[in-house]
Amino acid sequence: MNCRKGSFVNRAMAFLFLLLGTHACMAATTCRFVTGGGVTFGPYNTLSASPVDTTLNLSISCTRNGGPQKVSVMVSLGLGGNGTSVNARRMLGASGDYLAYGLFRDVSRSSTWGFTPGVDTVSQTLSIPNNGSASVTFDVFGRIPALQDVSAGSYGDRVQVTLTP
Repeated sequence: MNCRKGSFVNRAMAFLFLLLGTHACMAATTCRFVTGGGVTFGPYNTLSASPVDTTLNLSISCTRNGGPQKVSVMVSLGLGGNGTSVNARRMLGASGDYLAYGLFRDVSRSSTWGFTPGVDTVSQTLSIPNNGSASVTFDVFGRIPALQDVSAGSYGDRVQVTLTP
């Protein structure tokens, strides 16, 4: 059924069509973040030969009212406010120094997480019962590489997280 307004000869028929068409157009899957927030790395030692690793769990809940039962949920991560690409994310410190870090799709931290669908995003398929809900968790693996010569202090960045049901 086409949900666009059309030309109708009879206003009563148009109203009935829109009224009946409303149900089909209202069919929707809605997803939202339940948990997530910021990635916290903890202390960084500029003299340590070991990277600093962390993991963030993004919990997502989806509800469905009509439409297909199987829904693909995709999460993408932007490059951050200080990065030059998803492969070159940086946190800014009060001193003006940048501390490089990465966000990855795998525990080995070899696959960068980005925002290009089908290339560096992560998708999972959910089976959501009609008028029900289902949940999924995405793990984001973070790493600050070792031996960066930066000033002591707090560092931060903001990364846009996009959820697409």
